[in-house]
Amino acid sequence: MSCKQKQKKNNTFSLEYIKNDNELILIFENNTSQNIVFPVPNTLEFGDKKFKDFSTQGGKERDFPINVYAIIEDNQFSKFYQKKLDSIHNAYLTEIGNADFIGDERPGDGNSVFYLKEREKLSVKYKLIIKQSAPLEKYSSKYKQNYYPYDKVLKGNYPEGEYLRRFSKLNFGKTKFIAQPIIEDSLFLNITQNDANKQ
Repeated sequence: MSCKQKQKKNNTFSLEYIKNDNELILIFENNTSQNIVFPVPNTLEFGDKKFKDFSTQGGKERDFPINVYAIIEDNQFSKFYQKKLDSIHNAYLTEIGNADFIGDERPGDGNSVFYLKEREKLSVKYKLIIKQSAPLEKYSSKYKQNYYPYDKVLKGNYPEGEYLRRFSKLNFGKTKFIAQPIIEDSLFLNITQNDANKQ
């Protein structure tokens, strides 16, 4: 594991990583003067530095020698705000004629919502998954964690982000919605075939 260090700033919402065996812990710090609500991806994507792709996980897994991703552990979200996000998501699926997909989400699909008080920290845990499909061959590479670009999704024309846009526009009262943390350390994992298939 290695990180690229960035100078920490005041009055920011920031993210740093900790790796503990097959678990990743994301430490979110609200160094602002407001309580905040923010989304996090239920799956963390990793790109292989030998390829140009954002992720080694999903429908193209067999295109990569080793697949690396992490799935959020259960029941860490804010129940109050998660209920609001899920309601908006289900209403949007119904609106676009995809109501049959409600409830069919797999582990790792979608987003979780968290609430964090001013000047406090929050830890979010993920299970790290490293897979290699047969035939098993010798391979090593560096994998970079590519955090989901909520800021671009909310501003751009991304259909999958529409329910997130609607959630972000809710009246949160004195609480502020923030889409994207400042990443203090870019996470890189040096992985070989010896790290795979140990879950």
